Amino acid sequence: MDRSGFYWNGVAVFPEPPPDGVYPNMSEPVTPATINFYAETLVANVKQRAAWFRTPHVLWPWGCDKQFFNASVQFANMDPLLDHINSHSAELGVLVQYATLGEYFRTLHTLNVTWSVRDHHDFLPYSSEPLQAWTGFYTSRSVLKGMARQASALLYAGESMFTRYLWPVPQGTLDPAWALQQLQQLRWAVSEVQHHDAVTGTESPKVSDMYMEHLATGMLGVHKLMASIVLEGLGPSVGKQHKAPAANSGTKPAGYFASVYNPLTWTVTTIVTLTVTFPRVSITDELGHPVPAQIQSSAKHPFAYDLLVLTTISGLSYQYYSIRPIIEAQEGTQEPAAAMANTLQFGHRPRRRSNQGGRRLVPVMNDCYTVLFDQDTNLMFSIQERQSNRTVRVAQEFLEYHVNGDVKQGPISDNYLFAPNETAEPTWDTVRMEIVVGKLATEIRQYFYRNATAQAYTYAIYSRLAHVPQGPHGELLCHRIEQEYQVGPLELNREAILRTSSDLNSQQVLYSDNNGYQMQQRPFQAFRNNTIARNYYPMVQSAFIEDGRSRLVLLSERAHGVSSQGNGQVEVMLHRRLWNNLAWDLNYNLTLNDTSIVHPVLWLLLGPKTLTTALRPRSGLALQHRPVVLLRELASPEPPGQGTSSEPPGLRQQVAVTLPPNLHLQILSVPGWSYNTNHTEHMRHLRQGHQGKAQADLHRVLLRLHHLYEAGEDPVLSQPVTVNLKAVLQGLGSVVAVEERSLTGTWDVHTLQRWSWKTKPGHTRGRPMSPSRPRGGSTITVHPKEIRTFFIHFRQQ
Repeated sequence: MDRSGFYWNGVAVFPEPPPDGVYPNMSEPVTPATINFYAETLVANVKQRAAWFRTPHVLWPWGCDKQFFNASVQFANMDPLLDHINSHSAELGVLVQYATLGEYFRTLHTLNVTWSVRDHHDFLPYSSEPLQAWTGFYTSRSVLKGMARQASALLYAGESMFTRYLWPVPQGTLDPAWALQQLQQLRWAVSEVQHHDAVTGTESPKVSDMYMEHLATGMLGVHKLMASIVLEGLGPSVGKQHKAPAANSGTKPAGYFASVYNPLTWTVTTIVTLTVTFPRVSITDELGHPVPAQIQSSAKHPFAYDLLVLTTISGLSYQYYSIRPIIEAQEGTQEPAAAMANTLQFGHRPRRRSNQGGRRLVPVMNDCYTVLFDQDTNLMFSIQERQSNRTVRVAQEFLEYHVNGDVKQGPISDNYLFAPNETAEPTWDTVRMEIVVGKLATEIRQYFYRNATAQAYTYAIYSRLAHVPQGPHGELLCHRIEQEYQVGPLELNREAILRTSSDLNSQQVLYSDNNGYQMQQRPFQAFRNNTIARNYYPMVQSAFIEDGRSRLVLLSERAHGVSSQGNGQVEVMLHRRLWNNLAWDLNYNLTLNDTSIVHPVLWLLLGPKTLTTALRPRSGLALQHRPVVLLRELASPEPPGQGTSSEPPGLRQQVAVTLPPNLHLQILSVPGWSYNTNHTEHMRHLRQGHQGKAQADLHRVLLRLHHLYEAGEDPVLSQPVTVNLKAVLQGLGSVVAVEERSLTGTWDVHTLQRWSWKTKPGHTRGRPMSPSRPRGGSTITVHPKEIRTFFIHFRQQ
């Protein structure tokens, strides 16, 4: 009998438990015959761990994955075991008690111990054994990682749009209960994929499919909600004109009506890409004015076209566009047409065995960068950053790590582990390139073929450089090279990477984030075993390398593994397909035989440290929270503006919500739940069984602000920011009360008292505790990296 793990309810097998309810691997229960053995085993382990602690109080976490799925069985065995140990504490030398983390740290605080400080370093990467580095999970199930992030961004946009719809007064007949139901469904789905197996991609295919189904259903509901809000905001005349044809009418749509919503609280200038089926197109705004646009052949759809639209949108606001095909009979009219891009073709170029080339270079430039591509290789050659006037050699290519799938042959890779056999190998023999040149943007399409005779490409890079002036709002768009990749399907036991090599003297020091908030320095370390895998780190949103003059930043819209295996190099693991015969993986279906094709996105920034420091946090949010586009077919052939009011309808009359550039509106939401704002009283009611039914509270708005910069990071943007919430939120209505809450909104912040811990001298500490904050004041100050949460109450109309 296995009693070492203290399992008494077996291993949960979801979602199909055995019919008889008896699970395998049941441990022997605690009885008078077994209790001494269990007690001695537990006490021995506690004493072993005690050597790791500075105080006599040992935190002993009890349980592992799925262990408490039948908690009553667990506690029925734990209770007598703890009682037995405590009744023999004199001879065993240990007292045990159940405790929350809060109780444990409260006990430590009362000891008044002086602690050393670990600064901001984390514990990554995990290595359970010399040849088992847990660095594969950073990338496992890339499709789910991307979908989870997209769902989170859509939820963020839907929350603020619904809040704007309700305040200052609802502008239509939308049922708030139905709206909250759509938002709650996506909240639950997004919360579900915060499970540790969903975050890491270490779940079975069946569970992964469940996660994705829940996300898709939730996203569909929020899309419906946002579309309903937009249609109600258009007013009856516009809504009538843009009524979609019946499904069986046989009438072709006369075009599309697009509403573009900016979920950020800054004015955003960006290019929105739509897919249309007609090559000649007219696009106008709600007043009938022509809009800068570009039409080009689609990179992904052979019989469609990409319509690029330049848009500038204020914070939490909309832009509306009519998109109509221009038929041949109309081509002589004055109707404005989107500019047609020209495509330059560059045939297949073989992979060179030496680092030659650079004699025939093709420039692609805008106001911020000049990017050179080598015609002899069809690869990127260099990037010149205009502000510093520095040219950096930059090349990109796809490679694959080959991994072992037989446990008898050595270490294996799986959902968790990354164990490459050797250095990565190039995955291609030839590259074909197209350069699509237009007025708004130039797009470079590189297609990588495994061999010279292959008909289909396995990898592709779609790079875009926007031709817009820097300006006050176009700075972010100008200073990025947008890249989307196509990867897969992979061959078995391959791990695909994009390697970006430069002549930056980075000394193999990489910076990456593991939580989306803080950058960690990751110097390359030489190990006796598994050096490649043990130098991989998570990139949640950002990574960069730098030398004394320039910094090369990568921003990502989903989580990846990232590493710097050579000086001036940064490689991103984009996809994994693995199969092995490890019993654990086979039993739990964790072999990751992922045959999908993934389309991850990275944005590249290059420039001096001062420039990229200022741009990186805002650019990362611009990538994460891109404008939401809602399309509706047009049935009416009349030109836009005919038969409609010249006044902007409904939602367009709302005042923009704008914050300073170093503040991010992390949430603006009508939570839809109601409980006593006194959390202690609320918990007391729950313990007494007076939970009651949750009532939607539509008169309270949850607002959370986040300072984007660390102290000392930027001379201007790292300063504390003072804002008047009444002024910032005047577009929503008249603020009558501001109630500051704890981070989650659970506690009244004035009832909390931050503990002060004694630390050894010589360590850098964060800013002192915030001074006392007056209740109800609408003028607030947010310090570097601080997050503050509020309930906002508006005057009802």
